[in-house]
Amino acid sequence: MITDRYEFSSQESIHFRVKGNGPHHVLFLHGFGASLLTWDDILPFFSPHEYTLHLLDLKGHGASVQNFRGDFSPQQNARIISAYIRSSGIFQVTVIGHSFGGSVGMLAALDLPQITRLILIGAPLFPQKIPKFMRIMGIPLIGPLLTKTSSARTIARQALEKVFFHHERITEQHVQRYALFYSSLASIRALACTVRQIIPPDIDRIIDRVATLSLPVLLLWGEQDRIVNPSQGMKLHATLKKSRMILIPDCGHNPHEELPLITYTLIRDFLQKFP
Repeated sequence: MITDRYEFSSQESIHFRVKGNGPHHVLFLHGFGASLLTWDDILPFFSPHEYTLHLLDLKGHGASVQNFRGDFSPQQNARIISAYIRSSGIFQVTVIGHSFGGSVGMLAALDLPQITRLILIGAPLFPQKIPKFMRIMGIPLIGPLLTKTSSARTIARQALEKVFFHHERITEQHVQRYALFYSSLASIRALACTVRQIIPPDIDRIIDRVATLSLPVLLLWGEQDRIVNPSQGMKLHATLKKSRMILIPDCGHNPHEELPLITYTLIRDFLQKFP
């Protein structure tokens, strides 16, 4: 596995890993408050001889935290992701985006023909109410300090209980995976910046542009998703020209962690249908 940093500008760089050396490139974008580690449960199912997997920490997340000022918007993240793809010399890539990462993936696909397929997992496009824990975190100055009063493990456990439908499926590995990035005040401040910029001011124009996408799109949603309601997915399915919507029963907002084998199987079937 290759681990490195991509320098987008003198003040912006992102952490990435590349796994496998197969002919089919797949780029993974995690959700809010997560990192590239969120895909650890699903990665072993991908053959390294068939796929080259690109795992990225979005700006302000994981090991891509340098500061807590600047542009943390979905649009800026999409610019960075697009530049990474161009710099890698990839001619065709499938983007798999979860939640916030799915929104970033949609934006990147609007201007980057190298993205030939999209797989969106619980990814919001239309305006919705931001979850309470994110709203608290996003309060200027006070929010990060309030968040930091709880231990990193407590924050991680509470967040996982919101996104998993069955709490007994939460493992110690899951808790450690998320707690790792809630132990730093700098990380929490970067996440707070992301919250404050998470809804684009020109969202209506973006929705109109997304409706013009003609690439194949798979929409995967946990049927019990309490963060991004499945109605978002149904509305997105009706908006897109070429999409398939699948509801995963007995599952919450993070199917790639809660039910990884089922999620991988659905992804594999889609990739085989649109090679």
